Amino acid sequence: MTWHKIIIGDSRDMREVPAESVHLVVTSPPYVTTKFAEGQPFDVDEYLDLIRSVFKEVHRVLVPDGRVCLNVADIHTKYYYKDGVFSHIPLAHMVLSEVLKLGFRTLETFIWDKGYNRHLGGAPGPLFGSYPYPHTIYSNVYWEYIFVLRKPGSKREVPKEVKEKSRIPYEKWREYTRYIWRIESESEWIKEHPAVFPVDIPKRLIEMYSFVGDIVLDPFLGSGTTTLAARLTGRNSIGYEINPKYLELIKRRIMMGQRLLLGGEDEIEIKIREDARESEWV
Repeated sequence: MTWHKIIIGDSRDMREVPAESVHLVVTSPPYVTTKFAEGQPFDVDEYLDLIRSVFKEVHRVLVPDGRVCLNVADIHTKYYYKDGVFSHIPLAHMVLSEVLKLGFRTLETFIWDKGYNRHLGGAPGPLFGSYPYPHTIYSNVYWEYIFVLRKPGSKREVPKEVKEKSRIPYEKWREYTRYIWRIESESEWIKEHPAVFPVDIPKRLIEMYSFVGDIVLDPFLGSGTTTLAARLTGRNSIGYEINPKYLELIKRRIMMGQRLLLGGEDEIEIKIREDARESEWV
């Protein structure tokens, strides 16, 4: 049996989590914008302030030698620069730079190929760029980064029996250690949230970078996929989601009240804090 805490509140304040108590963080921060509409606020500096504040808390609660798996993407937009020219914004590395400044170190990088291309209505041409003419040609594949980071500190001492329970079979290891992971997005099938993690992403990250019985944290829980992945892999979890409108989706997504294949009934606690609210970023 495992336990899982879901806190509807702002993860810039993780008061419920003691210092150096979490073994792994798996998260996909919200996009700086989801609408890309003319005249909308597009404050990247404010967004990076959010990242700094949340990951300062992540650094506090993570054990020494703990791991962070950070899924983040670059964006294409014409609203970043004042001249309105459509541009590729390296947001992923802007986020990574802020996180590294807090004391984390890079361990590995993977590419998530989301399994579909940019196009309009099945047409052969891409959504962006000058096709079929030069000279503004963009990649036509949706993909994102997964940065794996570590918090410096002494190597964890893990009992042998726990290591054995957490053993990764050779064929699975071969699949997991490929640089490019082709895993189809699930956002098209779950309409209540615009950016849904496919469960295979956090599931394999949890299996790769934590041990059975560890505590996994997601400070941007969204639809609840990291909690589901923790249940499926025999880990405990804590998830923060600021937006209360996603709570019913989270309950369904994590299969609350249902027994999973591992056996016993998991303990699930939900807390709604006073700072829960609809946020600018989704």
